[in-house]
Amino acid sequence: MIRAFAGEAPDKTTNRIHRWFEDMGAFILGASALFVVGSLFLFAATQSPSMLQWTGTAVRSVENGGIAYYSFHGQNYTLDVTSPLLQTGTVYLDPADPSNAMFSNPLTRWTDIATIGGPYAVSVLLLTAGFARRSRRRRLEGRGPGRSFGTGLDQAALGRLRDRQREVERRRGGRPDHHDSDS
Repeated sequence: MIRAFAGEAPDKTTNRIHRWFEDMGAFILGASALFVVGSLFLFAATQSPSMLQWTGTAVRSVENGGIAYYSFHGQNYTLDVTSPLLQTGTVYLDPADPSNAMFSNPLTRWTDIATIGGPYAVSVLLLTAGFARRSRRRRLEGRGPGRSFGTGLDQAALGRLRDRQREVERRRGGRPDHHDSDS
């Protein structure tokens, strides 16, 4: 009894998921590709030294003569200032190894946010656009033929136009109106 019930459950679940993503092929493909790109950027960011700005401990530093001085738990450490742009006054360090430190760099932080969060955000926007498009299409299909914009003229209008055309042809003696450039 349990096997029969368990055998039916995936079919219902699969059908429900299939209905959710029905008619969204390009949107799902784009969102999936961007999700993979975002995941690759996330993996690369976790392996980079700039990850210390996210996981490290921030401490104040004082720069003097091209060397930044900072202390952590009573121990003093130094860090070379390789560029005047790096003089921010904040150093991020690894609490397990306080000599492993780097200067705070807002550009690096914003680049990390954009390269990791950007693809994920666009992926969500693509799925949202796909769901909105699918919803609109289902709503228009639900109106039935002849009831939605762009499906054609109603029968009464066609009848009036046909009657008008027959009246014009009758007045001309049944001859169609020709616009040949040869005559």
